[in-house]
Amino acid sequence: MKNSFLSKLSLFITLSATLFISSCDTGGYEPPEEDSSGKLSPTEAVAPDGVLETVTWNLEWYGAPKQGPEDDFQQAKNVLQVVDSLNADLYALQEISSQQAIDELTQFMPGYRGFVAEYVPYNQKMAFIYNTNTIDSLSAGPITEVRDTYQEEWGYYWASGREPLYFEFQFTTADGNEGTYYAISIHGKANTSDYQESYQRRQKAAEGLYHYLQDEKPDANIILLGDYNDDVDQSIYYEEQNDERVYQETPYDEFVTDTENFSVITKKLSDNGISASVNYDNIIDHITMSNELFDNYIEGSVGVYEEAQGLISNYGETTSDHLPVWVQFDVAK
Repeated sequence: MKNSFLSKLSLFITLSATLFISSCDTGGYEPPEEDSSGKLSPTEAVAPDGVLETVTWNLEWYGAPKQGPEDDFQQAKNVLQVVDSLNADLYALQEISSQQAIDELTQFMPGYRGFVAEYVPYNQKMAFIYNTNTIDSLSAGPITEVRDTYQEEWGYYWASGREPLYFEFQFTTADGNEGTYYAISIHGKANTSDYQESYQRRQKAAEGLYHYLQDEKPDANIILLGDYNDDVDQSIYYEEQNDERVYQETPYDEFVTDTENFSVITKKLSDNGISASVNYDNIIDHITMSNELFDNYIEGSVGVYEEAQGLISNYGETTSDHLPVWVQFDVAK
């Protein structure tokens, strides 16, 4: 029987075993040390340093009682271990079951808050967790106002009502400078049953989002993070032609080809055959930026946190079938 996350967490609190979030770089995780009382002590929250560190991570049914990893409490501990290493300012998450699941996680993350896309009726919601020492929330919600071409079936294109979740925020650097940013967490339609239809739905969803951003957010500092459920060099969807597989163009081609306005930063990972999936070769977790951030992107900062599989035993079974993907921006420039 699947372990209850709530009951396990309550027991954990009762036993006064406080989870520890240490400050260390993305190079690896160092286990926390117990103090003289036998309890684990949380560290200080992450201080402003002029670098906006962003992560996208699909947490595979996080907090869902009947899906995902067998032990929800173990999954929570593992997630905190990884967060401990990444030490990021902004986490765009997918497959979060509820606001309660996020609240129970962030209570062990000093200085962090989080929220989910409550409008998604299914228990695979998008979410954001952010560092309150660097980020001040301005507004958040679903992106629904798209061109008439896409409006009628907008939610259908995204599947299960997972319309993009936006988060507009102000980021403060170490010297007190402030800037406004527009982050979006997405979860594209997965390949289920009719692969061609799933591919076409991802195409329509991506195209509609592209035109929305061009129409409504032409000057915003946009960071588009998420489980795209497809690759960006070419699609994971293929058609059989003369007994050969012919892979189709990426459904995110508008973002890929419009290099004047956008850059899919993680395409470098695709080009180098790097995956963020535990079970598949293609990378489907991506981060895109608008041209307003071209000069702020820290060259070479894009990466997959592969160390998580060494840090956590049976990572794919106990934590997620996706690995975190991160990108850094020097916003102090």
